[in-house]
Amino acid sequence: MPLSEIDISSFRPPDLNSSTLFDPNLLAAFKMAVKEFMQRIEEERRVRIAKQASSLKQSIKETEQGESESEPPLKFCRIEEEIEEEGGNPLLNFEERCPPGGIDRVIFYSTTLRGIRKTFEDCNGVRFLLQSLRVRYHERDVSMHKEYREELWEVLEGKVMPPRLFVKGRYIGGAEEVLGLNEQGKFRVLFEGLPPVDSSTEPCEACNGVCFVLCFNCSGSHRISTPDGLWSECLYCNENGLIICSHCCC
Repeated sequence: MPLSEIDISSFRPPDLNSSTLFDPNLLAAFKMAVKEFMQRIEEERRVRIAKQASSLKQSIKETEQGESESEPPLKFCRIEEEIEEEGGNPLLNFEERCPPGGIDRVIFYSTTLRGIRKTFEDCNGVRFLLQSLRVRYHERDVSMHKEYREELWEVLEGKVMPPRLFVKGRYIGGAEEVLGLNEQGKFRVLFEGLPPVDSSTEPCEACNGVCFVLCFNCSGSHRISTPDGLWSECLYCNENGLIICSHCCC
């Protein structure tokens, strides 16, 4: 029986001497009212969710249609024209200075030490830009490996500070130059022809993306015990007791 058709005059007043103060018919009516209320709330929720889903699908469809029909930005067109006028390869405008193993790679020299705040923040800025552009790069942390620092100084013929970026054997510059190129819209085109980052690839199982592993010879202490009870420097690792990961950084 619908709740609206229930005759409330049939309910008896509570008997204070009874073991129960409530009329069974009244309890049944209350349960029915609660059930009808919950059904109505659930139906309204389903209708609201269906409308939101339909609106979202329509919005996505319109966005995809707009992107497919829209023309390339005028700024990007101007950049392409400049590249064609310069011979088709924007990297030719940069000085040829190739770090070891960087002829067909993006090499990024950085530091993770916070000793100099500006240097640390500049490295983070360049790293964030490379990651946002989905550029596959090889980072060489000079604070983790002294040979990287000496390698950078030798390539640039001076004691320079990171960050420093190289693309296909060409020296792009530090943070100021990189961020300036990005603001002008001339940074992304430097990576044409290079493979993008594969988001489905898991981090290296050996180093978890750190590019270094603890030395197995000295367990990261950079020193080993000699037969006569003294200590000597480990010859297998760097000054931090680390070895470059051979699985992902070779």
